[in-house]
Amino acid sequence: MSDSTIIKLTAPALTGLTAATAYNESQLNGLTTATIAGTTSAPLTLDAALATHLTATINNADYDGLIAEAHQLPATSNADRYQFVLRPWLWWLTLASNNRVFQNLSVQEIVEKVFKDAGFTDYKFQLKSKPAKREYCLQYNESDFNFVSRLLEQEGIFWFFTHAAGKHTLVLADDNSAFPPITGDKKVKYQAAASGARETGAIRSAQLRLQATAQGFQSSDYNYEQPKAALFAQAGEKKGGMQYQHPGRFSVKAEGDALAAWKVNALKAQAKQLVGESDRAALMAGHWFTLTEHDDKALNIDWLITAVSHEYDGEHYRNRFTAIPKATLYRPQSSTPVPFMHTQTATVVGKSGEEIWTDKLGRVKVQFPWDREGKNDETSSCWLRVATAWSGNGFGAQFIPRIGQEVVVSFIDGDPDKPLITGCVYNGANALPYALPANQTQSGIKTHSEKGFNELRFDDKKDAELLAMQAQKDFQLTVLNDSKTTISHDEIHSVKNDCTRTVEEGSETVNLKKGNRTVKIEKGSDTLEVKEKRSVTVKGDQEHAIDGNQTHKVKGNYTLNVDGNLTIKVSGTLTLESGKTLDIKSGAGLNASASGSMKLDATNIASEAKASLTQKAATITHEAKATLTSKASATQTVDGGGMLMIKGGMVKIN
Repeated sequence: MSDSTIIKLTAPALTGLTAATAYNESQLNGLTTATIAGTTSAPLTLDAALATHLTATINNADYDGLIAEAHQLPATSNADRYQFVLRPWLWWLTLASNNRVFQNLSVQEIVEKVFKDAGFTDYKFQLKSKPAKREYCLQYNESDFNFVSRLLEQEGIFWFFTHAAGKHTLVLADDNSAFPPITGDKKVKYQAAASGARETGAIRSAQLRLQATAQGFQSSDYNYEQPKAALFAQAGEKKGGMQYQHPGRFSVKAEGDALAAWKVNALKAQAKQLVGESDRAALMAGHWFTLTEHDDKALNIDWLITAVSHEYDGEHYRNRFTAIPKATLYRPQSSTPVPFMHTQTATVVGKSGEEIWTDKLGRVKVQFPWDREGKNDETSSCWLRVATAWSGNGFGAQFIPRIGQEVVVSFIDGDPDKPLITGCVYNGANALPYALPANQTQSGIKTHSEKGFNELRFDDKKDAELLAMQAQKDFQLTVLNDSKTTISHDEIHSVKNDCTRTVEEGSETVNLKKGNRTVKIEKGSDTLEVKEKRSVTVKGDQEHAIDGNQTHKVKGNYTLNVDGNLTIKVSGTLTLESGKTLDIKSGAGLNASASGSMKLDATNIASEAKASLTQKAATITHEAKATLTSKASATQTVDGGGMLMIKGGMVKIN
């Protein structure tokens, strides 16, 4: 093998380019950067060179990249000089940033969509585990690259590139089986630099490096849909340090156990490393080789390259590398920052034609003002929980934000994927219920319905304090024990339709301590029904005024007791009718007086006085159709002051 190296450059947009110097750095889960200086015998047109492929071939090992920078350097007397910065296509995602929402997609599906939107297809997933779908995933004010990187890190997915002429492919995986061997012979001989040989394709220097790392990992989380679920996971050993993470971003324990397992692998991957130098150009990050002929036999094993830098000075080539035992289960560290979300506002959205769009947990959906892809409907976001003043098992406050309202959205732990509605605000389209500043003393709760509103309003204006309540349709008040109302002034009840008051068991008392009571029925009837006894006590006078007729119907006895006088005055006819006997009894005298005639008509009439019976009139006529008998037990006197006439068909005096 020659003791010098020549790099071959292939670039469709750059003809006749010869490498002068080259430097390349690459690592697992890192963007490769290569800087190549070259010369040409004729000037190059650089305008079309950006974003085109340039492949550097070093001893049959290809390194491909896209030209991200092209610099024209001072020319020499016999050549034009240029410098190019190469980056992988994935780097172009650092130039784009976005704010958008992904729903019900796995990390793989989200990453594939980002790649597709960017126009890149040179990638492949090699996953042993299927990532779970995420109900809600937010990219906010971060580059597409950072967004993709943090999602992959959260799932324990690592990535690296494979290279070929005119192409480099991104490999995304979660298991060591995805790592390929280096190109050519995977066995690389250790040949110390002291031997003096160069460019032999051997490992020139290799030393073991050990470092202390945490040996265990614990994580916990909380699932509000299953609040009593024990979401705690642990893996590894406590000795040497235990890392604890909350929240762990898992909703079931199995996910937490898997997280803890690969997190421990990520920690242990840093414990044992091989650092060295070589002139084997095939050493690439994400590839493995077998070290042979090292003095320390324990190092003659398979090694996975985690980082490497290549350097070419125009004549000689060398690289510096870091590797870990291939048997170590590799997982990436979480190094990409997650955006810390501050409070935002959003508009409540839902299904077209609906005023309220919610689920069994009282959650709603929103559209953020920065969301360019949302359709302002029920697909704009996941279900967001709504904070209330009070919540419990079947009790608490319940106010569901309506479609069109502007709400305040916070994020639990600042996590962009955990939004929580914490309030509502007014805006130019949604005015306050009480115009300000005219009603600045008013506060309350006013709802909205199709025809009006329900309301509980307070007014603290001096000398005009008010508590007002409105039920747009029905009002229902339930008191399970006592109810007491104290009114220091007037009370007015106005009912436009029926009014029913029911006391199911017990007594009702109306106590009017001072004043008058008036019940006025302007149109209609008054019915009082008492199934048992009714008592009315009037300690003063009682007066009844009836413009029409009055009828009393008594199925039993009727007794009228008057301590004073009883006067019955009838402008028309007074009729006393008894189905049986009519008794008129007076403790003193009984006077019957008629301005006209008085008639007593019965089958028998008996007039009896314990002392004397006097009948006196201008003329008295006694007439019987059959027999008229006048009899005295002792003496009877018939006396005519002028003339006494006794007349009959036959008169007997004995």
